[in-house]
Amino acid sequence: MVPHPSPRRTLLAALLVGLLVVPAGAATASPRPVAVCEPCERGFESAAQTNDVDVRIERSTATMRVHRNGSATWTVENRLNDTAAFENTSLRRSVAEEAILIHDARLLSTSVSGDTLRMRYRTPDAATEAAGGTLRVDYFRDDPGAMVRNGLGADRLTLVAPEGMVVERGLPGADVSGRRMTVTAFEGSGDGPFVMLAPADDPLAPLWSLVAVSLPMLPVVGRNLFLLVAVPAAVFAGGLAALAWVTDRADLGTTATPDRRALVVAALGVLALAHPLYAGVVLAGASPPLFAAGVGTIVLGGSLSIPAVRDGLSTRRLAALIAFAFAAALAAGFLLRTLASGDLSIHEGADVVGIVLPALPVYAVTLVGYAAAADRLRHRHGLAAAVGALALVLGATFPIASRGGTLYFLSVVLAVLGAVAAVVVGVPFFLLGYGLVDPSGRGPRGAADG
Repeated sequence: MVPHPSPRRTLLAALLVGLLVVPAGAATASPRPVAVCEPCERGFESAAQTNDVDVRIERSTATMRVHRNGSATWTVENRLNDTAAFENTSLRRSVAEEAILIHDARLLSTSVSGDTLRMRYRTPDAATEAAGGTLRVDYFRDDPGAMVRNGLGADRLTLVAPEGMVVERGLPGADVSGRRMTVTAFEGSGDGPFVMLAPADDPLAPLWSLVAVSLPMLPVVGRNLFLLVAVPAAVFAGGLAALAWVTDRADLGTTATPDRRALVVAALGVLALAHPLYAGVVLAGASPPLFAAGVGTIVLGGSLSIPAVRDGLSTRRLAALIAFAFAAALAAGFLLRTLASGDLSIHEGADVVGIVLPALPVYAVTLVGYAAAADRLRHRHGLAAAVGALALVLGATFPIASRGGTLYFLSVVLAVLGAVAAVVVGVPFFLLGYGLVDPSGRGPRGAADG
């Protein structure tokens, strides 16, 4: 079950390999899209065609009256191009019943007046009683694995709260006035939004509304934090611990001088900058993430290739240098976006941060290697910094509050593959950090550690 993707949700280019492990059959198991008011559009027209009636809806309106027991009574009025066939009561009811695709919905009545067909039906579980006497309307949210909300269906939908209650939290873009909420468009956002109804005379209604929305999300957030953050972070930590063990056992810390290791890392940055010259077909030209990460890599490797920088090194100074390299990567990303668009809005700025953020845990692997060589891995400082950086990336990449869909497991696979990719890509950074420590004294070269 996969949360809805966005351009910044790719951890690294290597994550695309994860698509190869998805069974072909799973790709077709997507939930069906259903409009908020299905009898207002496709559902009705399709049901009419099934009954050999060719009809077109010219305008539709719907009123959803929510009751205190959580049920809702709907009144749908469809203005049709031709209502002659619907003078037949049995045909009219048959089409109406087939058009109502909501589970457990019950048709109450149908009627025709001029060019308008009216349907009344009831849905038993439109809302749930929640904290402080509020009603949480779950109807607009997706049903994971079964259906997703796709558009409003009606030209206008009005929700009416029970007597003595008001709409405390409406849909995005809704016109809310007392008991009524009116919308003319609906854009699903993953799981879809909650609508909250609260007692009209309760000054604590906003607080109860917040509690009522938060409680059902706690298990979802807990599951996502475990599967999408904790599990990949554990894989990342285990990979780095294994890398430290192999490096120590194989005595890789003395196979190359620190300046050569730093120059190798800087060369990797140059390679990332030059990728359009050798990977134009695969990556379709310039790749902002690789360009920005390449700049930061050059800054980190180039700085550590200078003996004076290495001689005054300490844990804190190395952490500051990594932060500086990441800032350089961000600056490169901002520059690239500004040159491409001619301007940089707040929204675009957030996109740039999301694009460059996956480079941070890779840079932080340098600190893990440094701590491992200095025999400080037991203190977990370097490892905790790198794992924390990866957790930040995962939390920003995947919607932690989303219940997901039929391919949710693919998100977990991608997150784990991202952790593995970060370990693999981080190997030269780890060896660079490991080589910054004097092997004879097991301490930083030329300075006491800070």
